[in-house]
Amino acid sequence: MTVKEIQSLVDSYNYWDTRVTKLNCDYFADEIELVYNDEDLNIIYKFSGCYKSFFDHVKIYDKICPVSNMKTGQIPYFLQNITIGEKSEQGIDFYTCKIEMFPLEVEIWCKDIKIISEKVESK
Repeated sequence: MTVKEIQSLVDSYNYWDTRVTKLNCDYFADEIELVYNDEDLNIIYKFSGCYKSFFDHVKIYDKICPVSNMKTGQIPYFLQNITIGEKSEQGIDFYTCKIEMFPLEVEIWCKDIKIISEKVESK
């Protein structure tokens, strides 16, 4: 997909002010996954072949307790802006993704971005 097509897909979901429910970084930051809920869908961003991953948390924001102990309704990360771009460095092309979800900003450079929607399972 092109950057424009990925950005269009990102924008087609109602992500603004939506609570992020998961942000995982695995395999020495080679894979990063972000999940949020849009009505009855989980929207999953899968970044793979990652070469740069930058997580910058507002230093004066009090987390109150470890995030691992928080219930979904306590997670303080809400999507504000998601910008897809592209960079070339040393002849290698990368997708870039900048995510603002106060009090955290994330920047990822990767070889592939997949955006998946899955129906939320009823409990």
